[in-house]
Amino acid sequence: METTTHSPGVYWKTCASLMALLAVTWTIGYVNLGSFNLVVALAISISKALLVALFFMHIKGSSRLLHLAATAGVIWLLIMFSLTMGDYFTRNLLQPTSSPGLRPDNSTVHLELSP
Repeated sequence: METTTHSPGVYWKTCASLMALLAVTWTIGYVNLGSFNLVVALAISISKALLVALFFMHIKGSSRLLHLAATAGVIWLLIMFSLTMGDYFTRNLLQPTSSPGLRPDNSTVHLELSP
């Protein structure tokens, strides 16, 4: 089994990078970029996740099997997100827009049954 150890300097640089990205995340929270806020936040979070995976989880410099396991995990996460988004975006396709017992102003219709 291959084991790679990084020098303490790599860990300190990674920690400093994560702290800098944390500061950028906190700062961007106060800046109104419109719909671009989500894009910036996702880019920062992906870069933080990559730093943690590559250096703290020792994926950088490890065997191909560990690379395969990490890639399979990311692919599985993407599959789960796509299934969730598919369910979310198709919720209203199968539900009727109006019920037979409702009027257009959403008040109920009282039906009386004669014996």
